[in-house]
Amino acid sequence: MIASLSITADAPDEVPPGSSFPWVWFGLFFVAAFAILEALMVALELDERMATAWLILISLAGWVYWLFCVSRFHKILQQISRNHYPISSREVVWKHFIPFYNLVWVFRWPAELSNYLNRRQRVKMVSGNLLGVFLLIFLLTGRFIDGGVGLAGTFTVGMYISAKLRKHVELIKGMSPDMLPPLPDPRFFSQPAPVSQLDSRTDATTAPSAKRL
Repeated sequence: MIASLSITADAPDEVPPGSSFPWVWFGLFFVAAFAILEALMVALELDERMATAWLILISLAGWVYWLFCVSRFHKILQQISRNHYPISSREVVWKHFIPFYNLVWVFRWPAELSNYLNRRQRVKMVSGNLLGVFLLIFLLTGRFIDGGVGLAGTFTVGMYISAKLRKHVELIKGMSPDMLPPLPDPRFFSQPAPVSQLDSRTDATTAPSAKRL
């Protein structure tokens, strides 16, 4: 559906990232707060205007945290690819705020991320366009139907992305030079044989002559 930005063919080998992964699961706390407040609105008949203001605030905080998670994903991708990954952590955030294009962007960055991981063949990830469909559905759900449901679905997609990227990074760390056994010391092959071995060789060569005497 959306063309990949593609990484140059001469991209270097990957290295472990310096940044840590975001706690995507923490976003579920915003979902829980949203659901609790909605329940209290019904049970306690809270002032609708005040409660609605709090729901909007919780929803905005959740979406801000979601953008933080997406930014951190791309920061890690930049680090493991040695800055060859085509989307920066800043770009992936600010393009969400471009009217109308943001509806395309929710397809484009997941597609690039999925294509990158699948090309490296360390993990297998579903199509980024499919992830984009889910993200768009949850975005519209949060905007027009229920903010809590929209956040719940969005962070569920985020946890899937985080799990795949985390596994990819773990495999990179498993193949990094500091995790591999050390190479043998070439001086080992150039060292002279021990004296005991020389003595045994000398005894073996002089034994036949001693028998002839």
